[in-house]
Amino acid sequence: MIGVMSLLVMVAAVGAGELPRRGNMPLERIEGVEVRHGEATTAKGYRVRTYTSRPSGATGRLALVVFVPWLSCDAVENPGNVQHDGWARMLRTVMRESGAQVVRIEKPGVGDSEGPDCSKTDLDDDLAAMRAGIRAALADPGADPQRLILFGGSIGASLVPVLAREFKHRAMVATGGFARTWAEHMIDIERRRLTLSGKKPAEVNAAMKMFVAFYGEVLEGGRTPAQAIAAHPEWKPFWYDEPERQYGRPIRYYQQVQRLDVEAAWAEVKVPTLLLWGEYDWIMGREELDRVAAIVRSRDPSLVTYELRRGMNHHFFTFPNAQAAFVEKGGVFDEGAAKLIAEWIRKQ
Repeated sequence: MIGVMSLLVMVAAVGAGELPRRGNMPLERIEGVEVRHGEATTAKGYRVRTYTSRPSGATGRLALVVFVPWLSCDAVENPGNVQHDGWARMLRTVMRESGAQVVRIEKPGVGDSEGPDCSKTDLDDDLAAMRAGIRAALADPGADPQRLILFGGSIGASLVPVLAREFKHRAMVATGGFARTWAEHMIDIERRRLTLSGKKPAEVNAAMKMFVAFYGEVLEGGRTPAQAIAAHPEWKPFWYDEPERQYGRPIRYYQQVQRLDVEAAWAEVKVPTLLLWGEYDWIMGREELDRVAAIVRSRDPSLVTYELRRGMNHHFFTFPNAQAAFVEKGGVFDEGAAKLIAEWIRKQ
């Protein structure tokens, strides 16, 4: 009888060379973890890179954790120095200590993945990649498809309940996501950004009046920032990003996010859920995960484990105060948060 590890080697061999390595990047080497490169083809026809990891020496079918990543075009793979990459360090702890087979999925146009540059793709492209990656992960001979745990980070924490509607899953993990509409989230983040930047109260007030109207036209009215500002030249001094994009993604990405009903998706969750939020996460405010916790608890309070990490920011580093977390200087990686996630997954 062919063993599971032999099957894994065969799967890796079949896929070898099909999706070429870009940019002569070295392969990831993670102590205590075996990593395989794979691929999945999206409904849009793009082949996207997947990374499947198992604790070294693990045998048999393992529980399956699929990580749904952030908004930015940063790769989920980090073969270099991860000292200053809190997400990579957290994920490596989860790979080593959760006892699970962990799968990361690269977005179209990122790393080895095919497709347009990530700065031109949208939410539909990302979700198509996540769906394809989850299906491929479930079909892997080293994974137990009856023990699927969906793990979302940053905006991925808001996408996992949406994706969960399509896949039978055992549990969910969400760290640093949003729950309400994207417009509400952006109004909150702009106020925090302006306040932590040291703007005077009158300046914050003036900017917020602009942003309320601006995001209404952009997210609901379908305009780009450039179009909205052309119609309202008085808004120009307040806009800080590109004419057609924000945070490196096209505006249509956010218009699609605005159309999501994340609260309704969370209301359907019936499985154990770990929620984790950092005290100094100014990117995703506490009110967002508070809302998630309230929604899931209204179905069954026993489903929710809600962990608040004192001093931690959005990227798993701790700081002495909110201002230091905002400028991200002198932070210390919160290994305890990473171990907490790994242990919770192991218990599931």
